[in-house]
Amino acid sequence: MNQENSKEVLYDKHGFLRIFNIKPSNTEWSLDLFVSNRIDYLRLLLVIALLCLAFNTRAARVPGLYEAMVPVASQSPSLRNQALREALRRVVIKVTGTMDLSAYFYSNSLAIGPLVEQFGYESAEQGGERQLFLWAKLNPEGVQQIIREQGLPIWPEERPATLIWLAIEDKAGREIIAEGSGHEVVTVLKKAAAQRGMPIIMPLMDLTESASIDFIRVAGMDGQVLAKASEKYASQYVLVGYLLEQEGLWQGRWQSAGEQPATVAIGSLENVVSAGINPLANRIAQQFSGFAPGDNPQYIEIIIDDIRDAAGYGRSLAYLRSISLVNQADVTRMDLQGVSFRLHTHADIASVLRVIDLDRVLYARDTVDRLVFGLNPQGLQ
Repeated sequence: MNQENSKEVLYDKHGFLRIFNIKPSNTEWSLDLFVSNRIDYLRLLLVIALLCLAFNTRAARVPGLYEAMVPVASQSPSLRNQALREALRRVVIKVTGTMDLSAYFYSNSLAIGPLVEQFGYESAEQGGERQLFLWAKLNPEGVQQIIREQGLPIWPEERPATLIWLAIEDKAGREIIAEGSGHEVVTVLKKAAAQRGMPIIMPLMDLTESASIDFIRVAGMDGQVLAKASEKYASQYVLVGYLLEQEGLWQGRWQSAGEQPATVAIGSLENVVSAGINPLANRIAQQFSGFAPGDNPQYIEIIIDDIRDAAGYGRSLAYLRSISLVNQADVTRMDLQGVSFRLHTHADIASVLRVIDLDRVLYARDTVDRLVFGLNPQGLQ
């Protein structure tokens, strides 16, 4: 479904990009939905959900959220237990979107064993030397239970991708980092983003882009040019960076939508890259995370009013059951008004609605007293 957007690009006094503010002009995607006996409550929730609308984009399902790699000195049982607790902390950071963990996660009394589904060891090169790592896969239900008990939010697995425009200047010369680049910063970027569970994409820098975008435009954060070039990627977030290496020391400047002022960092390449990734990951997680209301599941009744055949019915049910926050999806009624579904979830209603909106498989109807959706044909392909 095509959607026209109005764009507002602002600059700071140095001419650097300040905001990519994309406002949908087509109100058909609006989550202006209400339940008759909870109108005020749902109105508040759905206003919150509307805050995340920006681009006509789809979510990326982040793999490996409940897995972590931790460096270890040996395979001794004592070091293994310490590494498994560190693996839990790394998983919780990815699942919640917050790096501010309570003392509970650092306690030696934390029973990590029941949470571990698999673990093993592998060796990899790090800093020019071989390093031993412990790999662990944790139980999602168990981790989420601890997160709820500790009063932390859950950032759904369906997450918006961030497009990164990055200009690098080092002893090898100048480069705009593109998809497929062999520069070491690509590995560092992907690692930093993976540690936060943040999907990222790099520009292709094909012939068309190369003709309109040069190093100076990215390093100077030319907002107007980069906003235009970013349209084809349909990415909800854009991060622009310029990194300079001088005598082994890296300097970096990062700018993302709504970030005022730009982030400036000096240090190792890893630290400078993290200075760009972490603030944006924090902000995205705050926008899309939600707090579970308690251990008891909630029920959300929705209607899809334009299912025309068995194939549409099957794909709709499969999609609803695939939502990470939905524990169970059942059909409760089929009539002339559409097919009614009951969604079981431990999450808050607004979080589930944000995921549905982000996925673009369904779009919200403009109704007053029910949660009614239509099928997006492109979303079911």
